[in-house]
Amino acid sequence: MKTLVAFTGSTRSASFHTRIINALPALAPDDVRVAFFDLTDVPFYNQDLEGDAQPPAVVAMRAAVAEADGIIFAAPEYNGSFSALTKNTVDWLTRPMKQGALMGKKIMVIAVTPGPGGGQRIAKTMNDLLPLFGNEIVATVTSPTVNEKMGADSDTVTDDELAGQRSEEHTSELQSLAYLVCRLLLEKK
Repeated sequence: MKTLVAFTGSTRSASFHTRIINALPALAPDDVRVAFFDLTDVPFYNQDLEGDAQPPAVVAMRAAVAEADGIIFAAPEYNGSFSALTKNTVDWLTRPMKQGALMGKKIMVIAVTPGPGGGQRIAKTMNDLLPLFGNEIVATVTSPTVNEKMGADSDTVTDDELAGQRSEEHTSELQSLAYLVCRLLLEKK
């Protein structure tokens, strides 16, 4: 069984990024587990908390990433840049320098917005930043007006373009995207 650890950079209960992440586990291939890591208890990065002083939530997050076969960042764009939660997660996972748990991982970036920008700026920022730590970005999904592309009361993507290409084998909402994401993270060489 392969494991992908997924992070959302939003604490908002109805976050589109969180809703997309929540949909992935049930739709992933049978041999893939998508594990959502809740960042609620992870404090702001502070170098004084490194070493023996690491908070338990940071220890757990770093261990989950170190053991994972791939990482999914669902990164909202706040004022054209990172959300504080996304940046904080990257900071904790890339320290100590050149030894962080994120080093060398395959990563997918999801960046969607209700506005017309579609998360393009944060996707570019993530795609520029993460390879500096030896990461391989294997897929990036961006989409504008995501509020019009998801079910109002569910974690269901209703837009074909955002849901990804469909095939006879994968026709349910978001299933083809989940399958594609998982395969890209685990099989791309």
